[in-house]
Amino acid sequence: MNLFQLECFLAVANTLSFARAAKQMQISQPAISHQIKNLEEELDVKLFQRSTRVVQMTPQGRAFLPDAKTILSTAQQAKLRFQKKDRRAVKTLSIGCSAFTQFAALADHLRQLSQQIPNLHPQLHVVPHEYLFHLLETGKADLVFDFKTEEEGRQRYTYRELGRAALTCVCRKEHPLAQHAQITKADLEKEPLIFCDPVYLIPEVANLQWQLAAGRSPVDLHFCDSSEAAVILAAAGLGIAILPEPLVPLDARIVRVPLEGTAKLSAGIFYRPYPGDTTLRTFIHLLTHSPAPEAPGAAG
Repeated sequence: MNLFQLECFLAVANTLSFARAAKQMQISQPAISHQIKNLEEELDVKLFQRSTRVVQMTPQGRAFLPDAKTILSTAQQAKLRFQKKDRRAVKTLSIGCSAFTQFAALADHLRQLSQQIPNLHPQLHVVPHEYLFHLLETGKADLVFDFKTEEEGRQRYTYRELGRAALTCVCRKEHPLAQHAQITKADLEKEPLIFCDPVYLIPEVANLQWQLAAGRSPVDLHFCDSSEAAVILAAAGLGIAILPEPLVPLDARIVRVPLEGTAKLSAGIFYRPYPGDTTLRTFIHLLTHSPAPEAPGAAG
């Protein structure tokens, strides 16, 4: 693996076109295809699904995206370090989650942290849920935000609960069910449903989606790559999305109604036991002792 291969990968990921990526990199299209092929062979995964008309990232490609960005960023920082001498030490903090929405409430905490830790450089990574703990295992993340589940391998990390999250039905605020205190599974039987890609969900929610989809016509089901996309379709009035509350972006056009008969989920952070890094310890203290207020504009 080399930096040029990673630059080619990011070019294709950003444009979803080998032709446009080749133009951006100022090389031929066969040359960029060759670089991607070599990278896929070295990683032993398929990074892109290609047809004559469409290029799409695979879940493995989306999972590799933050790794590629981190490696290139580190290389660029190394070059800059020797181009301009600076005695100030950069303090990094790498955070992972499975939806950008989970980062929304972190701005105040990161601001507080930057006031205590000079030269703070946070790194925020969003990857599919099934690859989330890979960030911890490989040291790409200092901590990750997720829900507490019984999935294998999690027990070796320290977990701190930050709150309890309801499983909610997300719909446009004018929808007849929007005024209900709770929505039942029976209420959803005749409603168009919007599902998020299971790779971004904990198993309990992914399994619930498949249960609700059983026996339904494909005409009544919408499938999205992310929770953010699912909420956009719900805001458009195309159906109802079922998501844990922390994955629902703030949007004045939608409401969040609890799904009846489902237990609240434990939402929090995972990190390696006994963190020695002062920046990480300070951040954990801020998260667990001074929760950030909800951002303005919340609806539902």
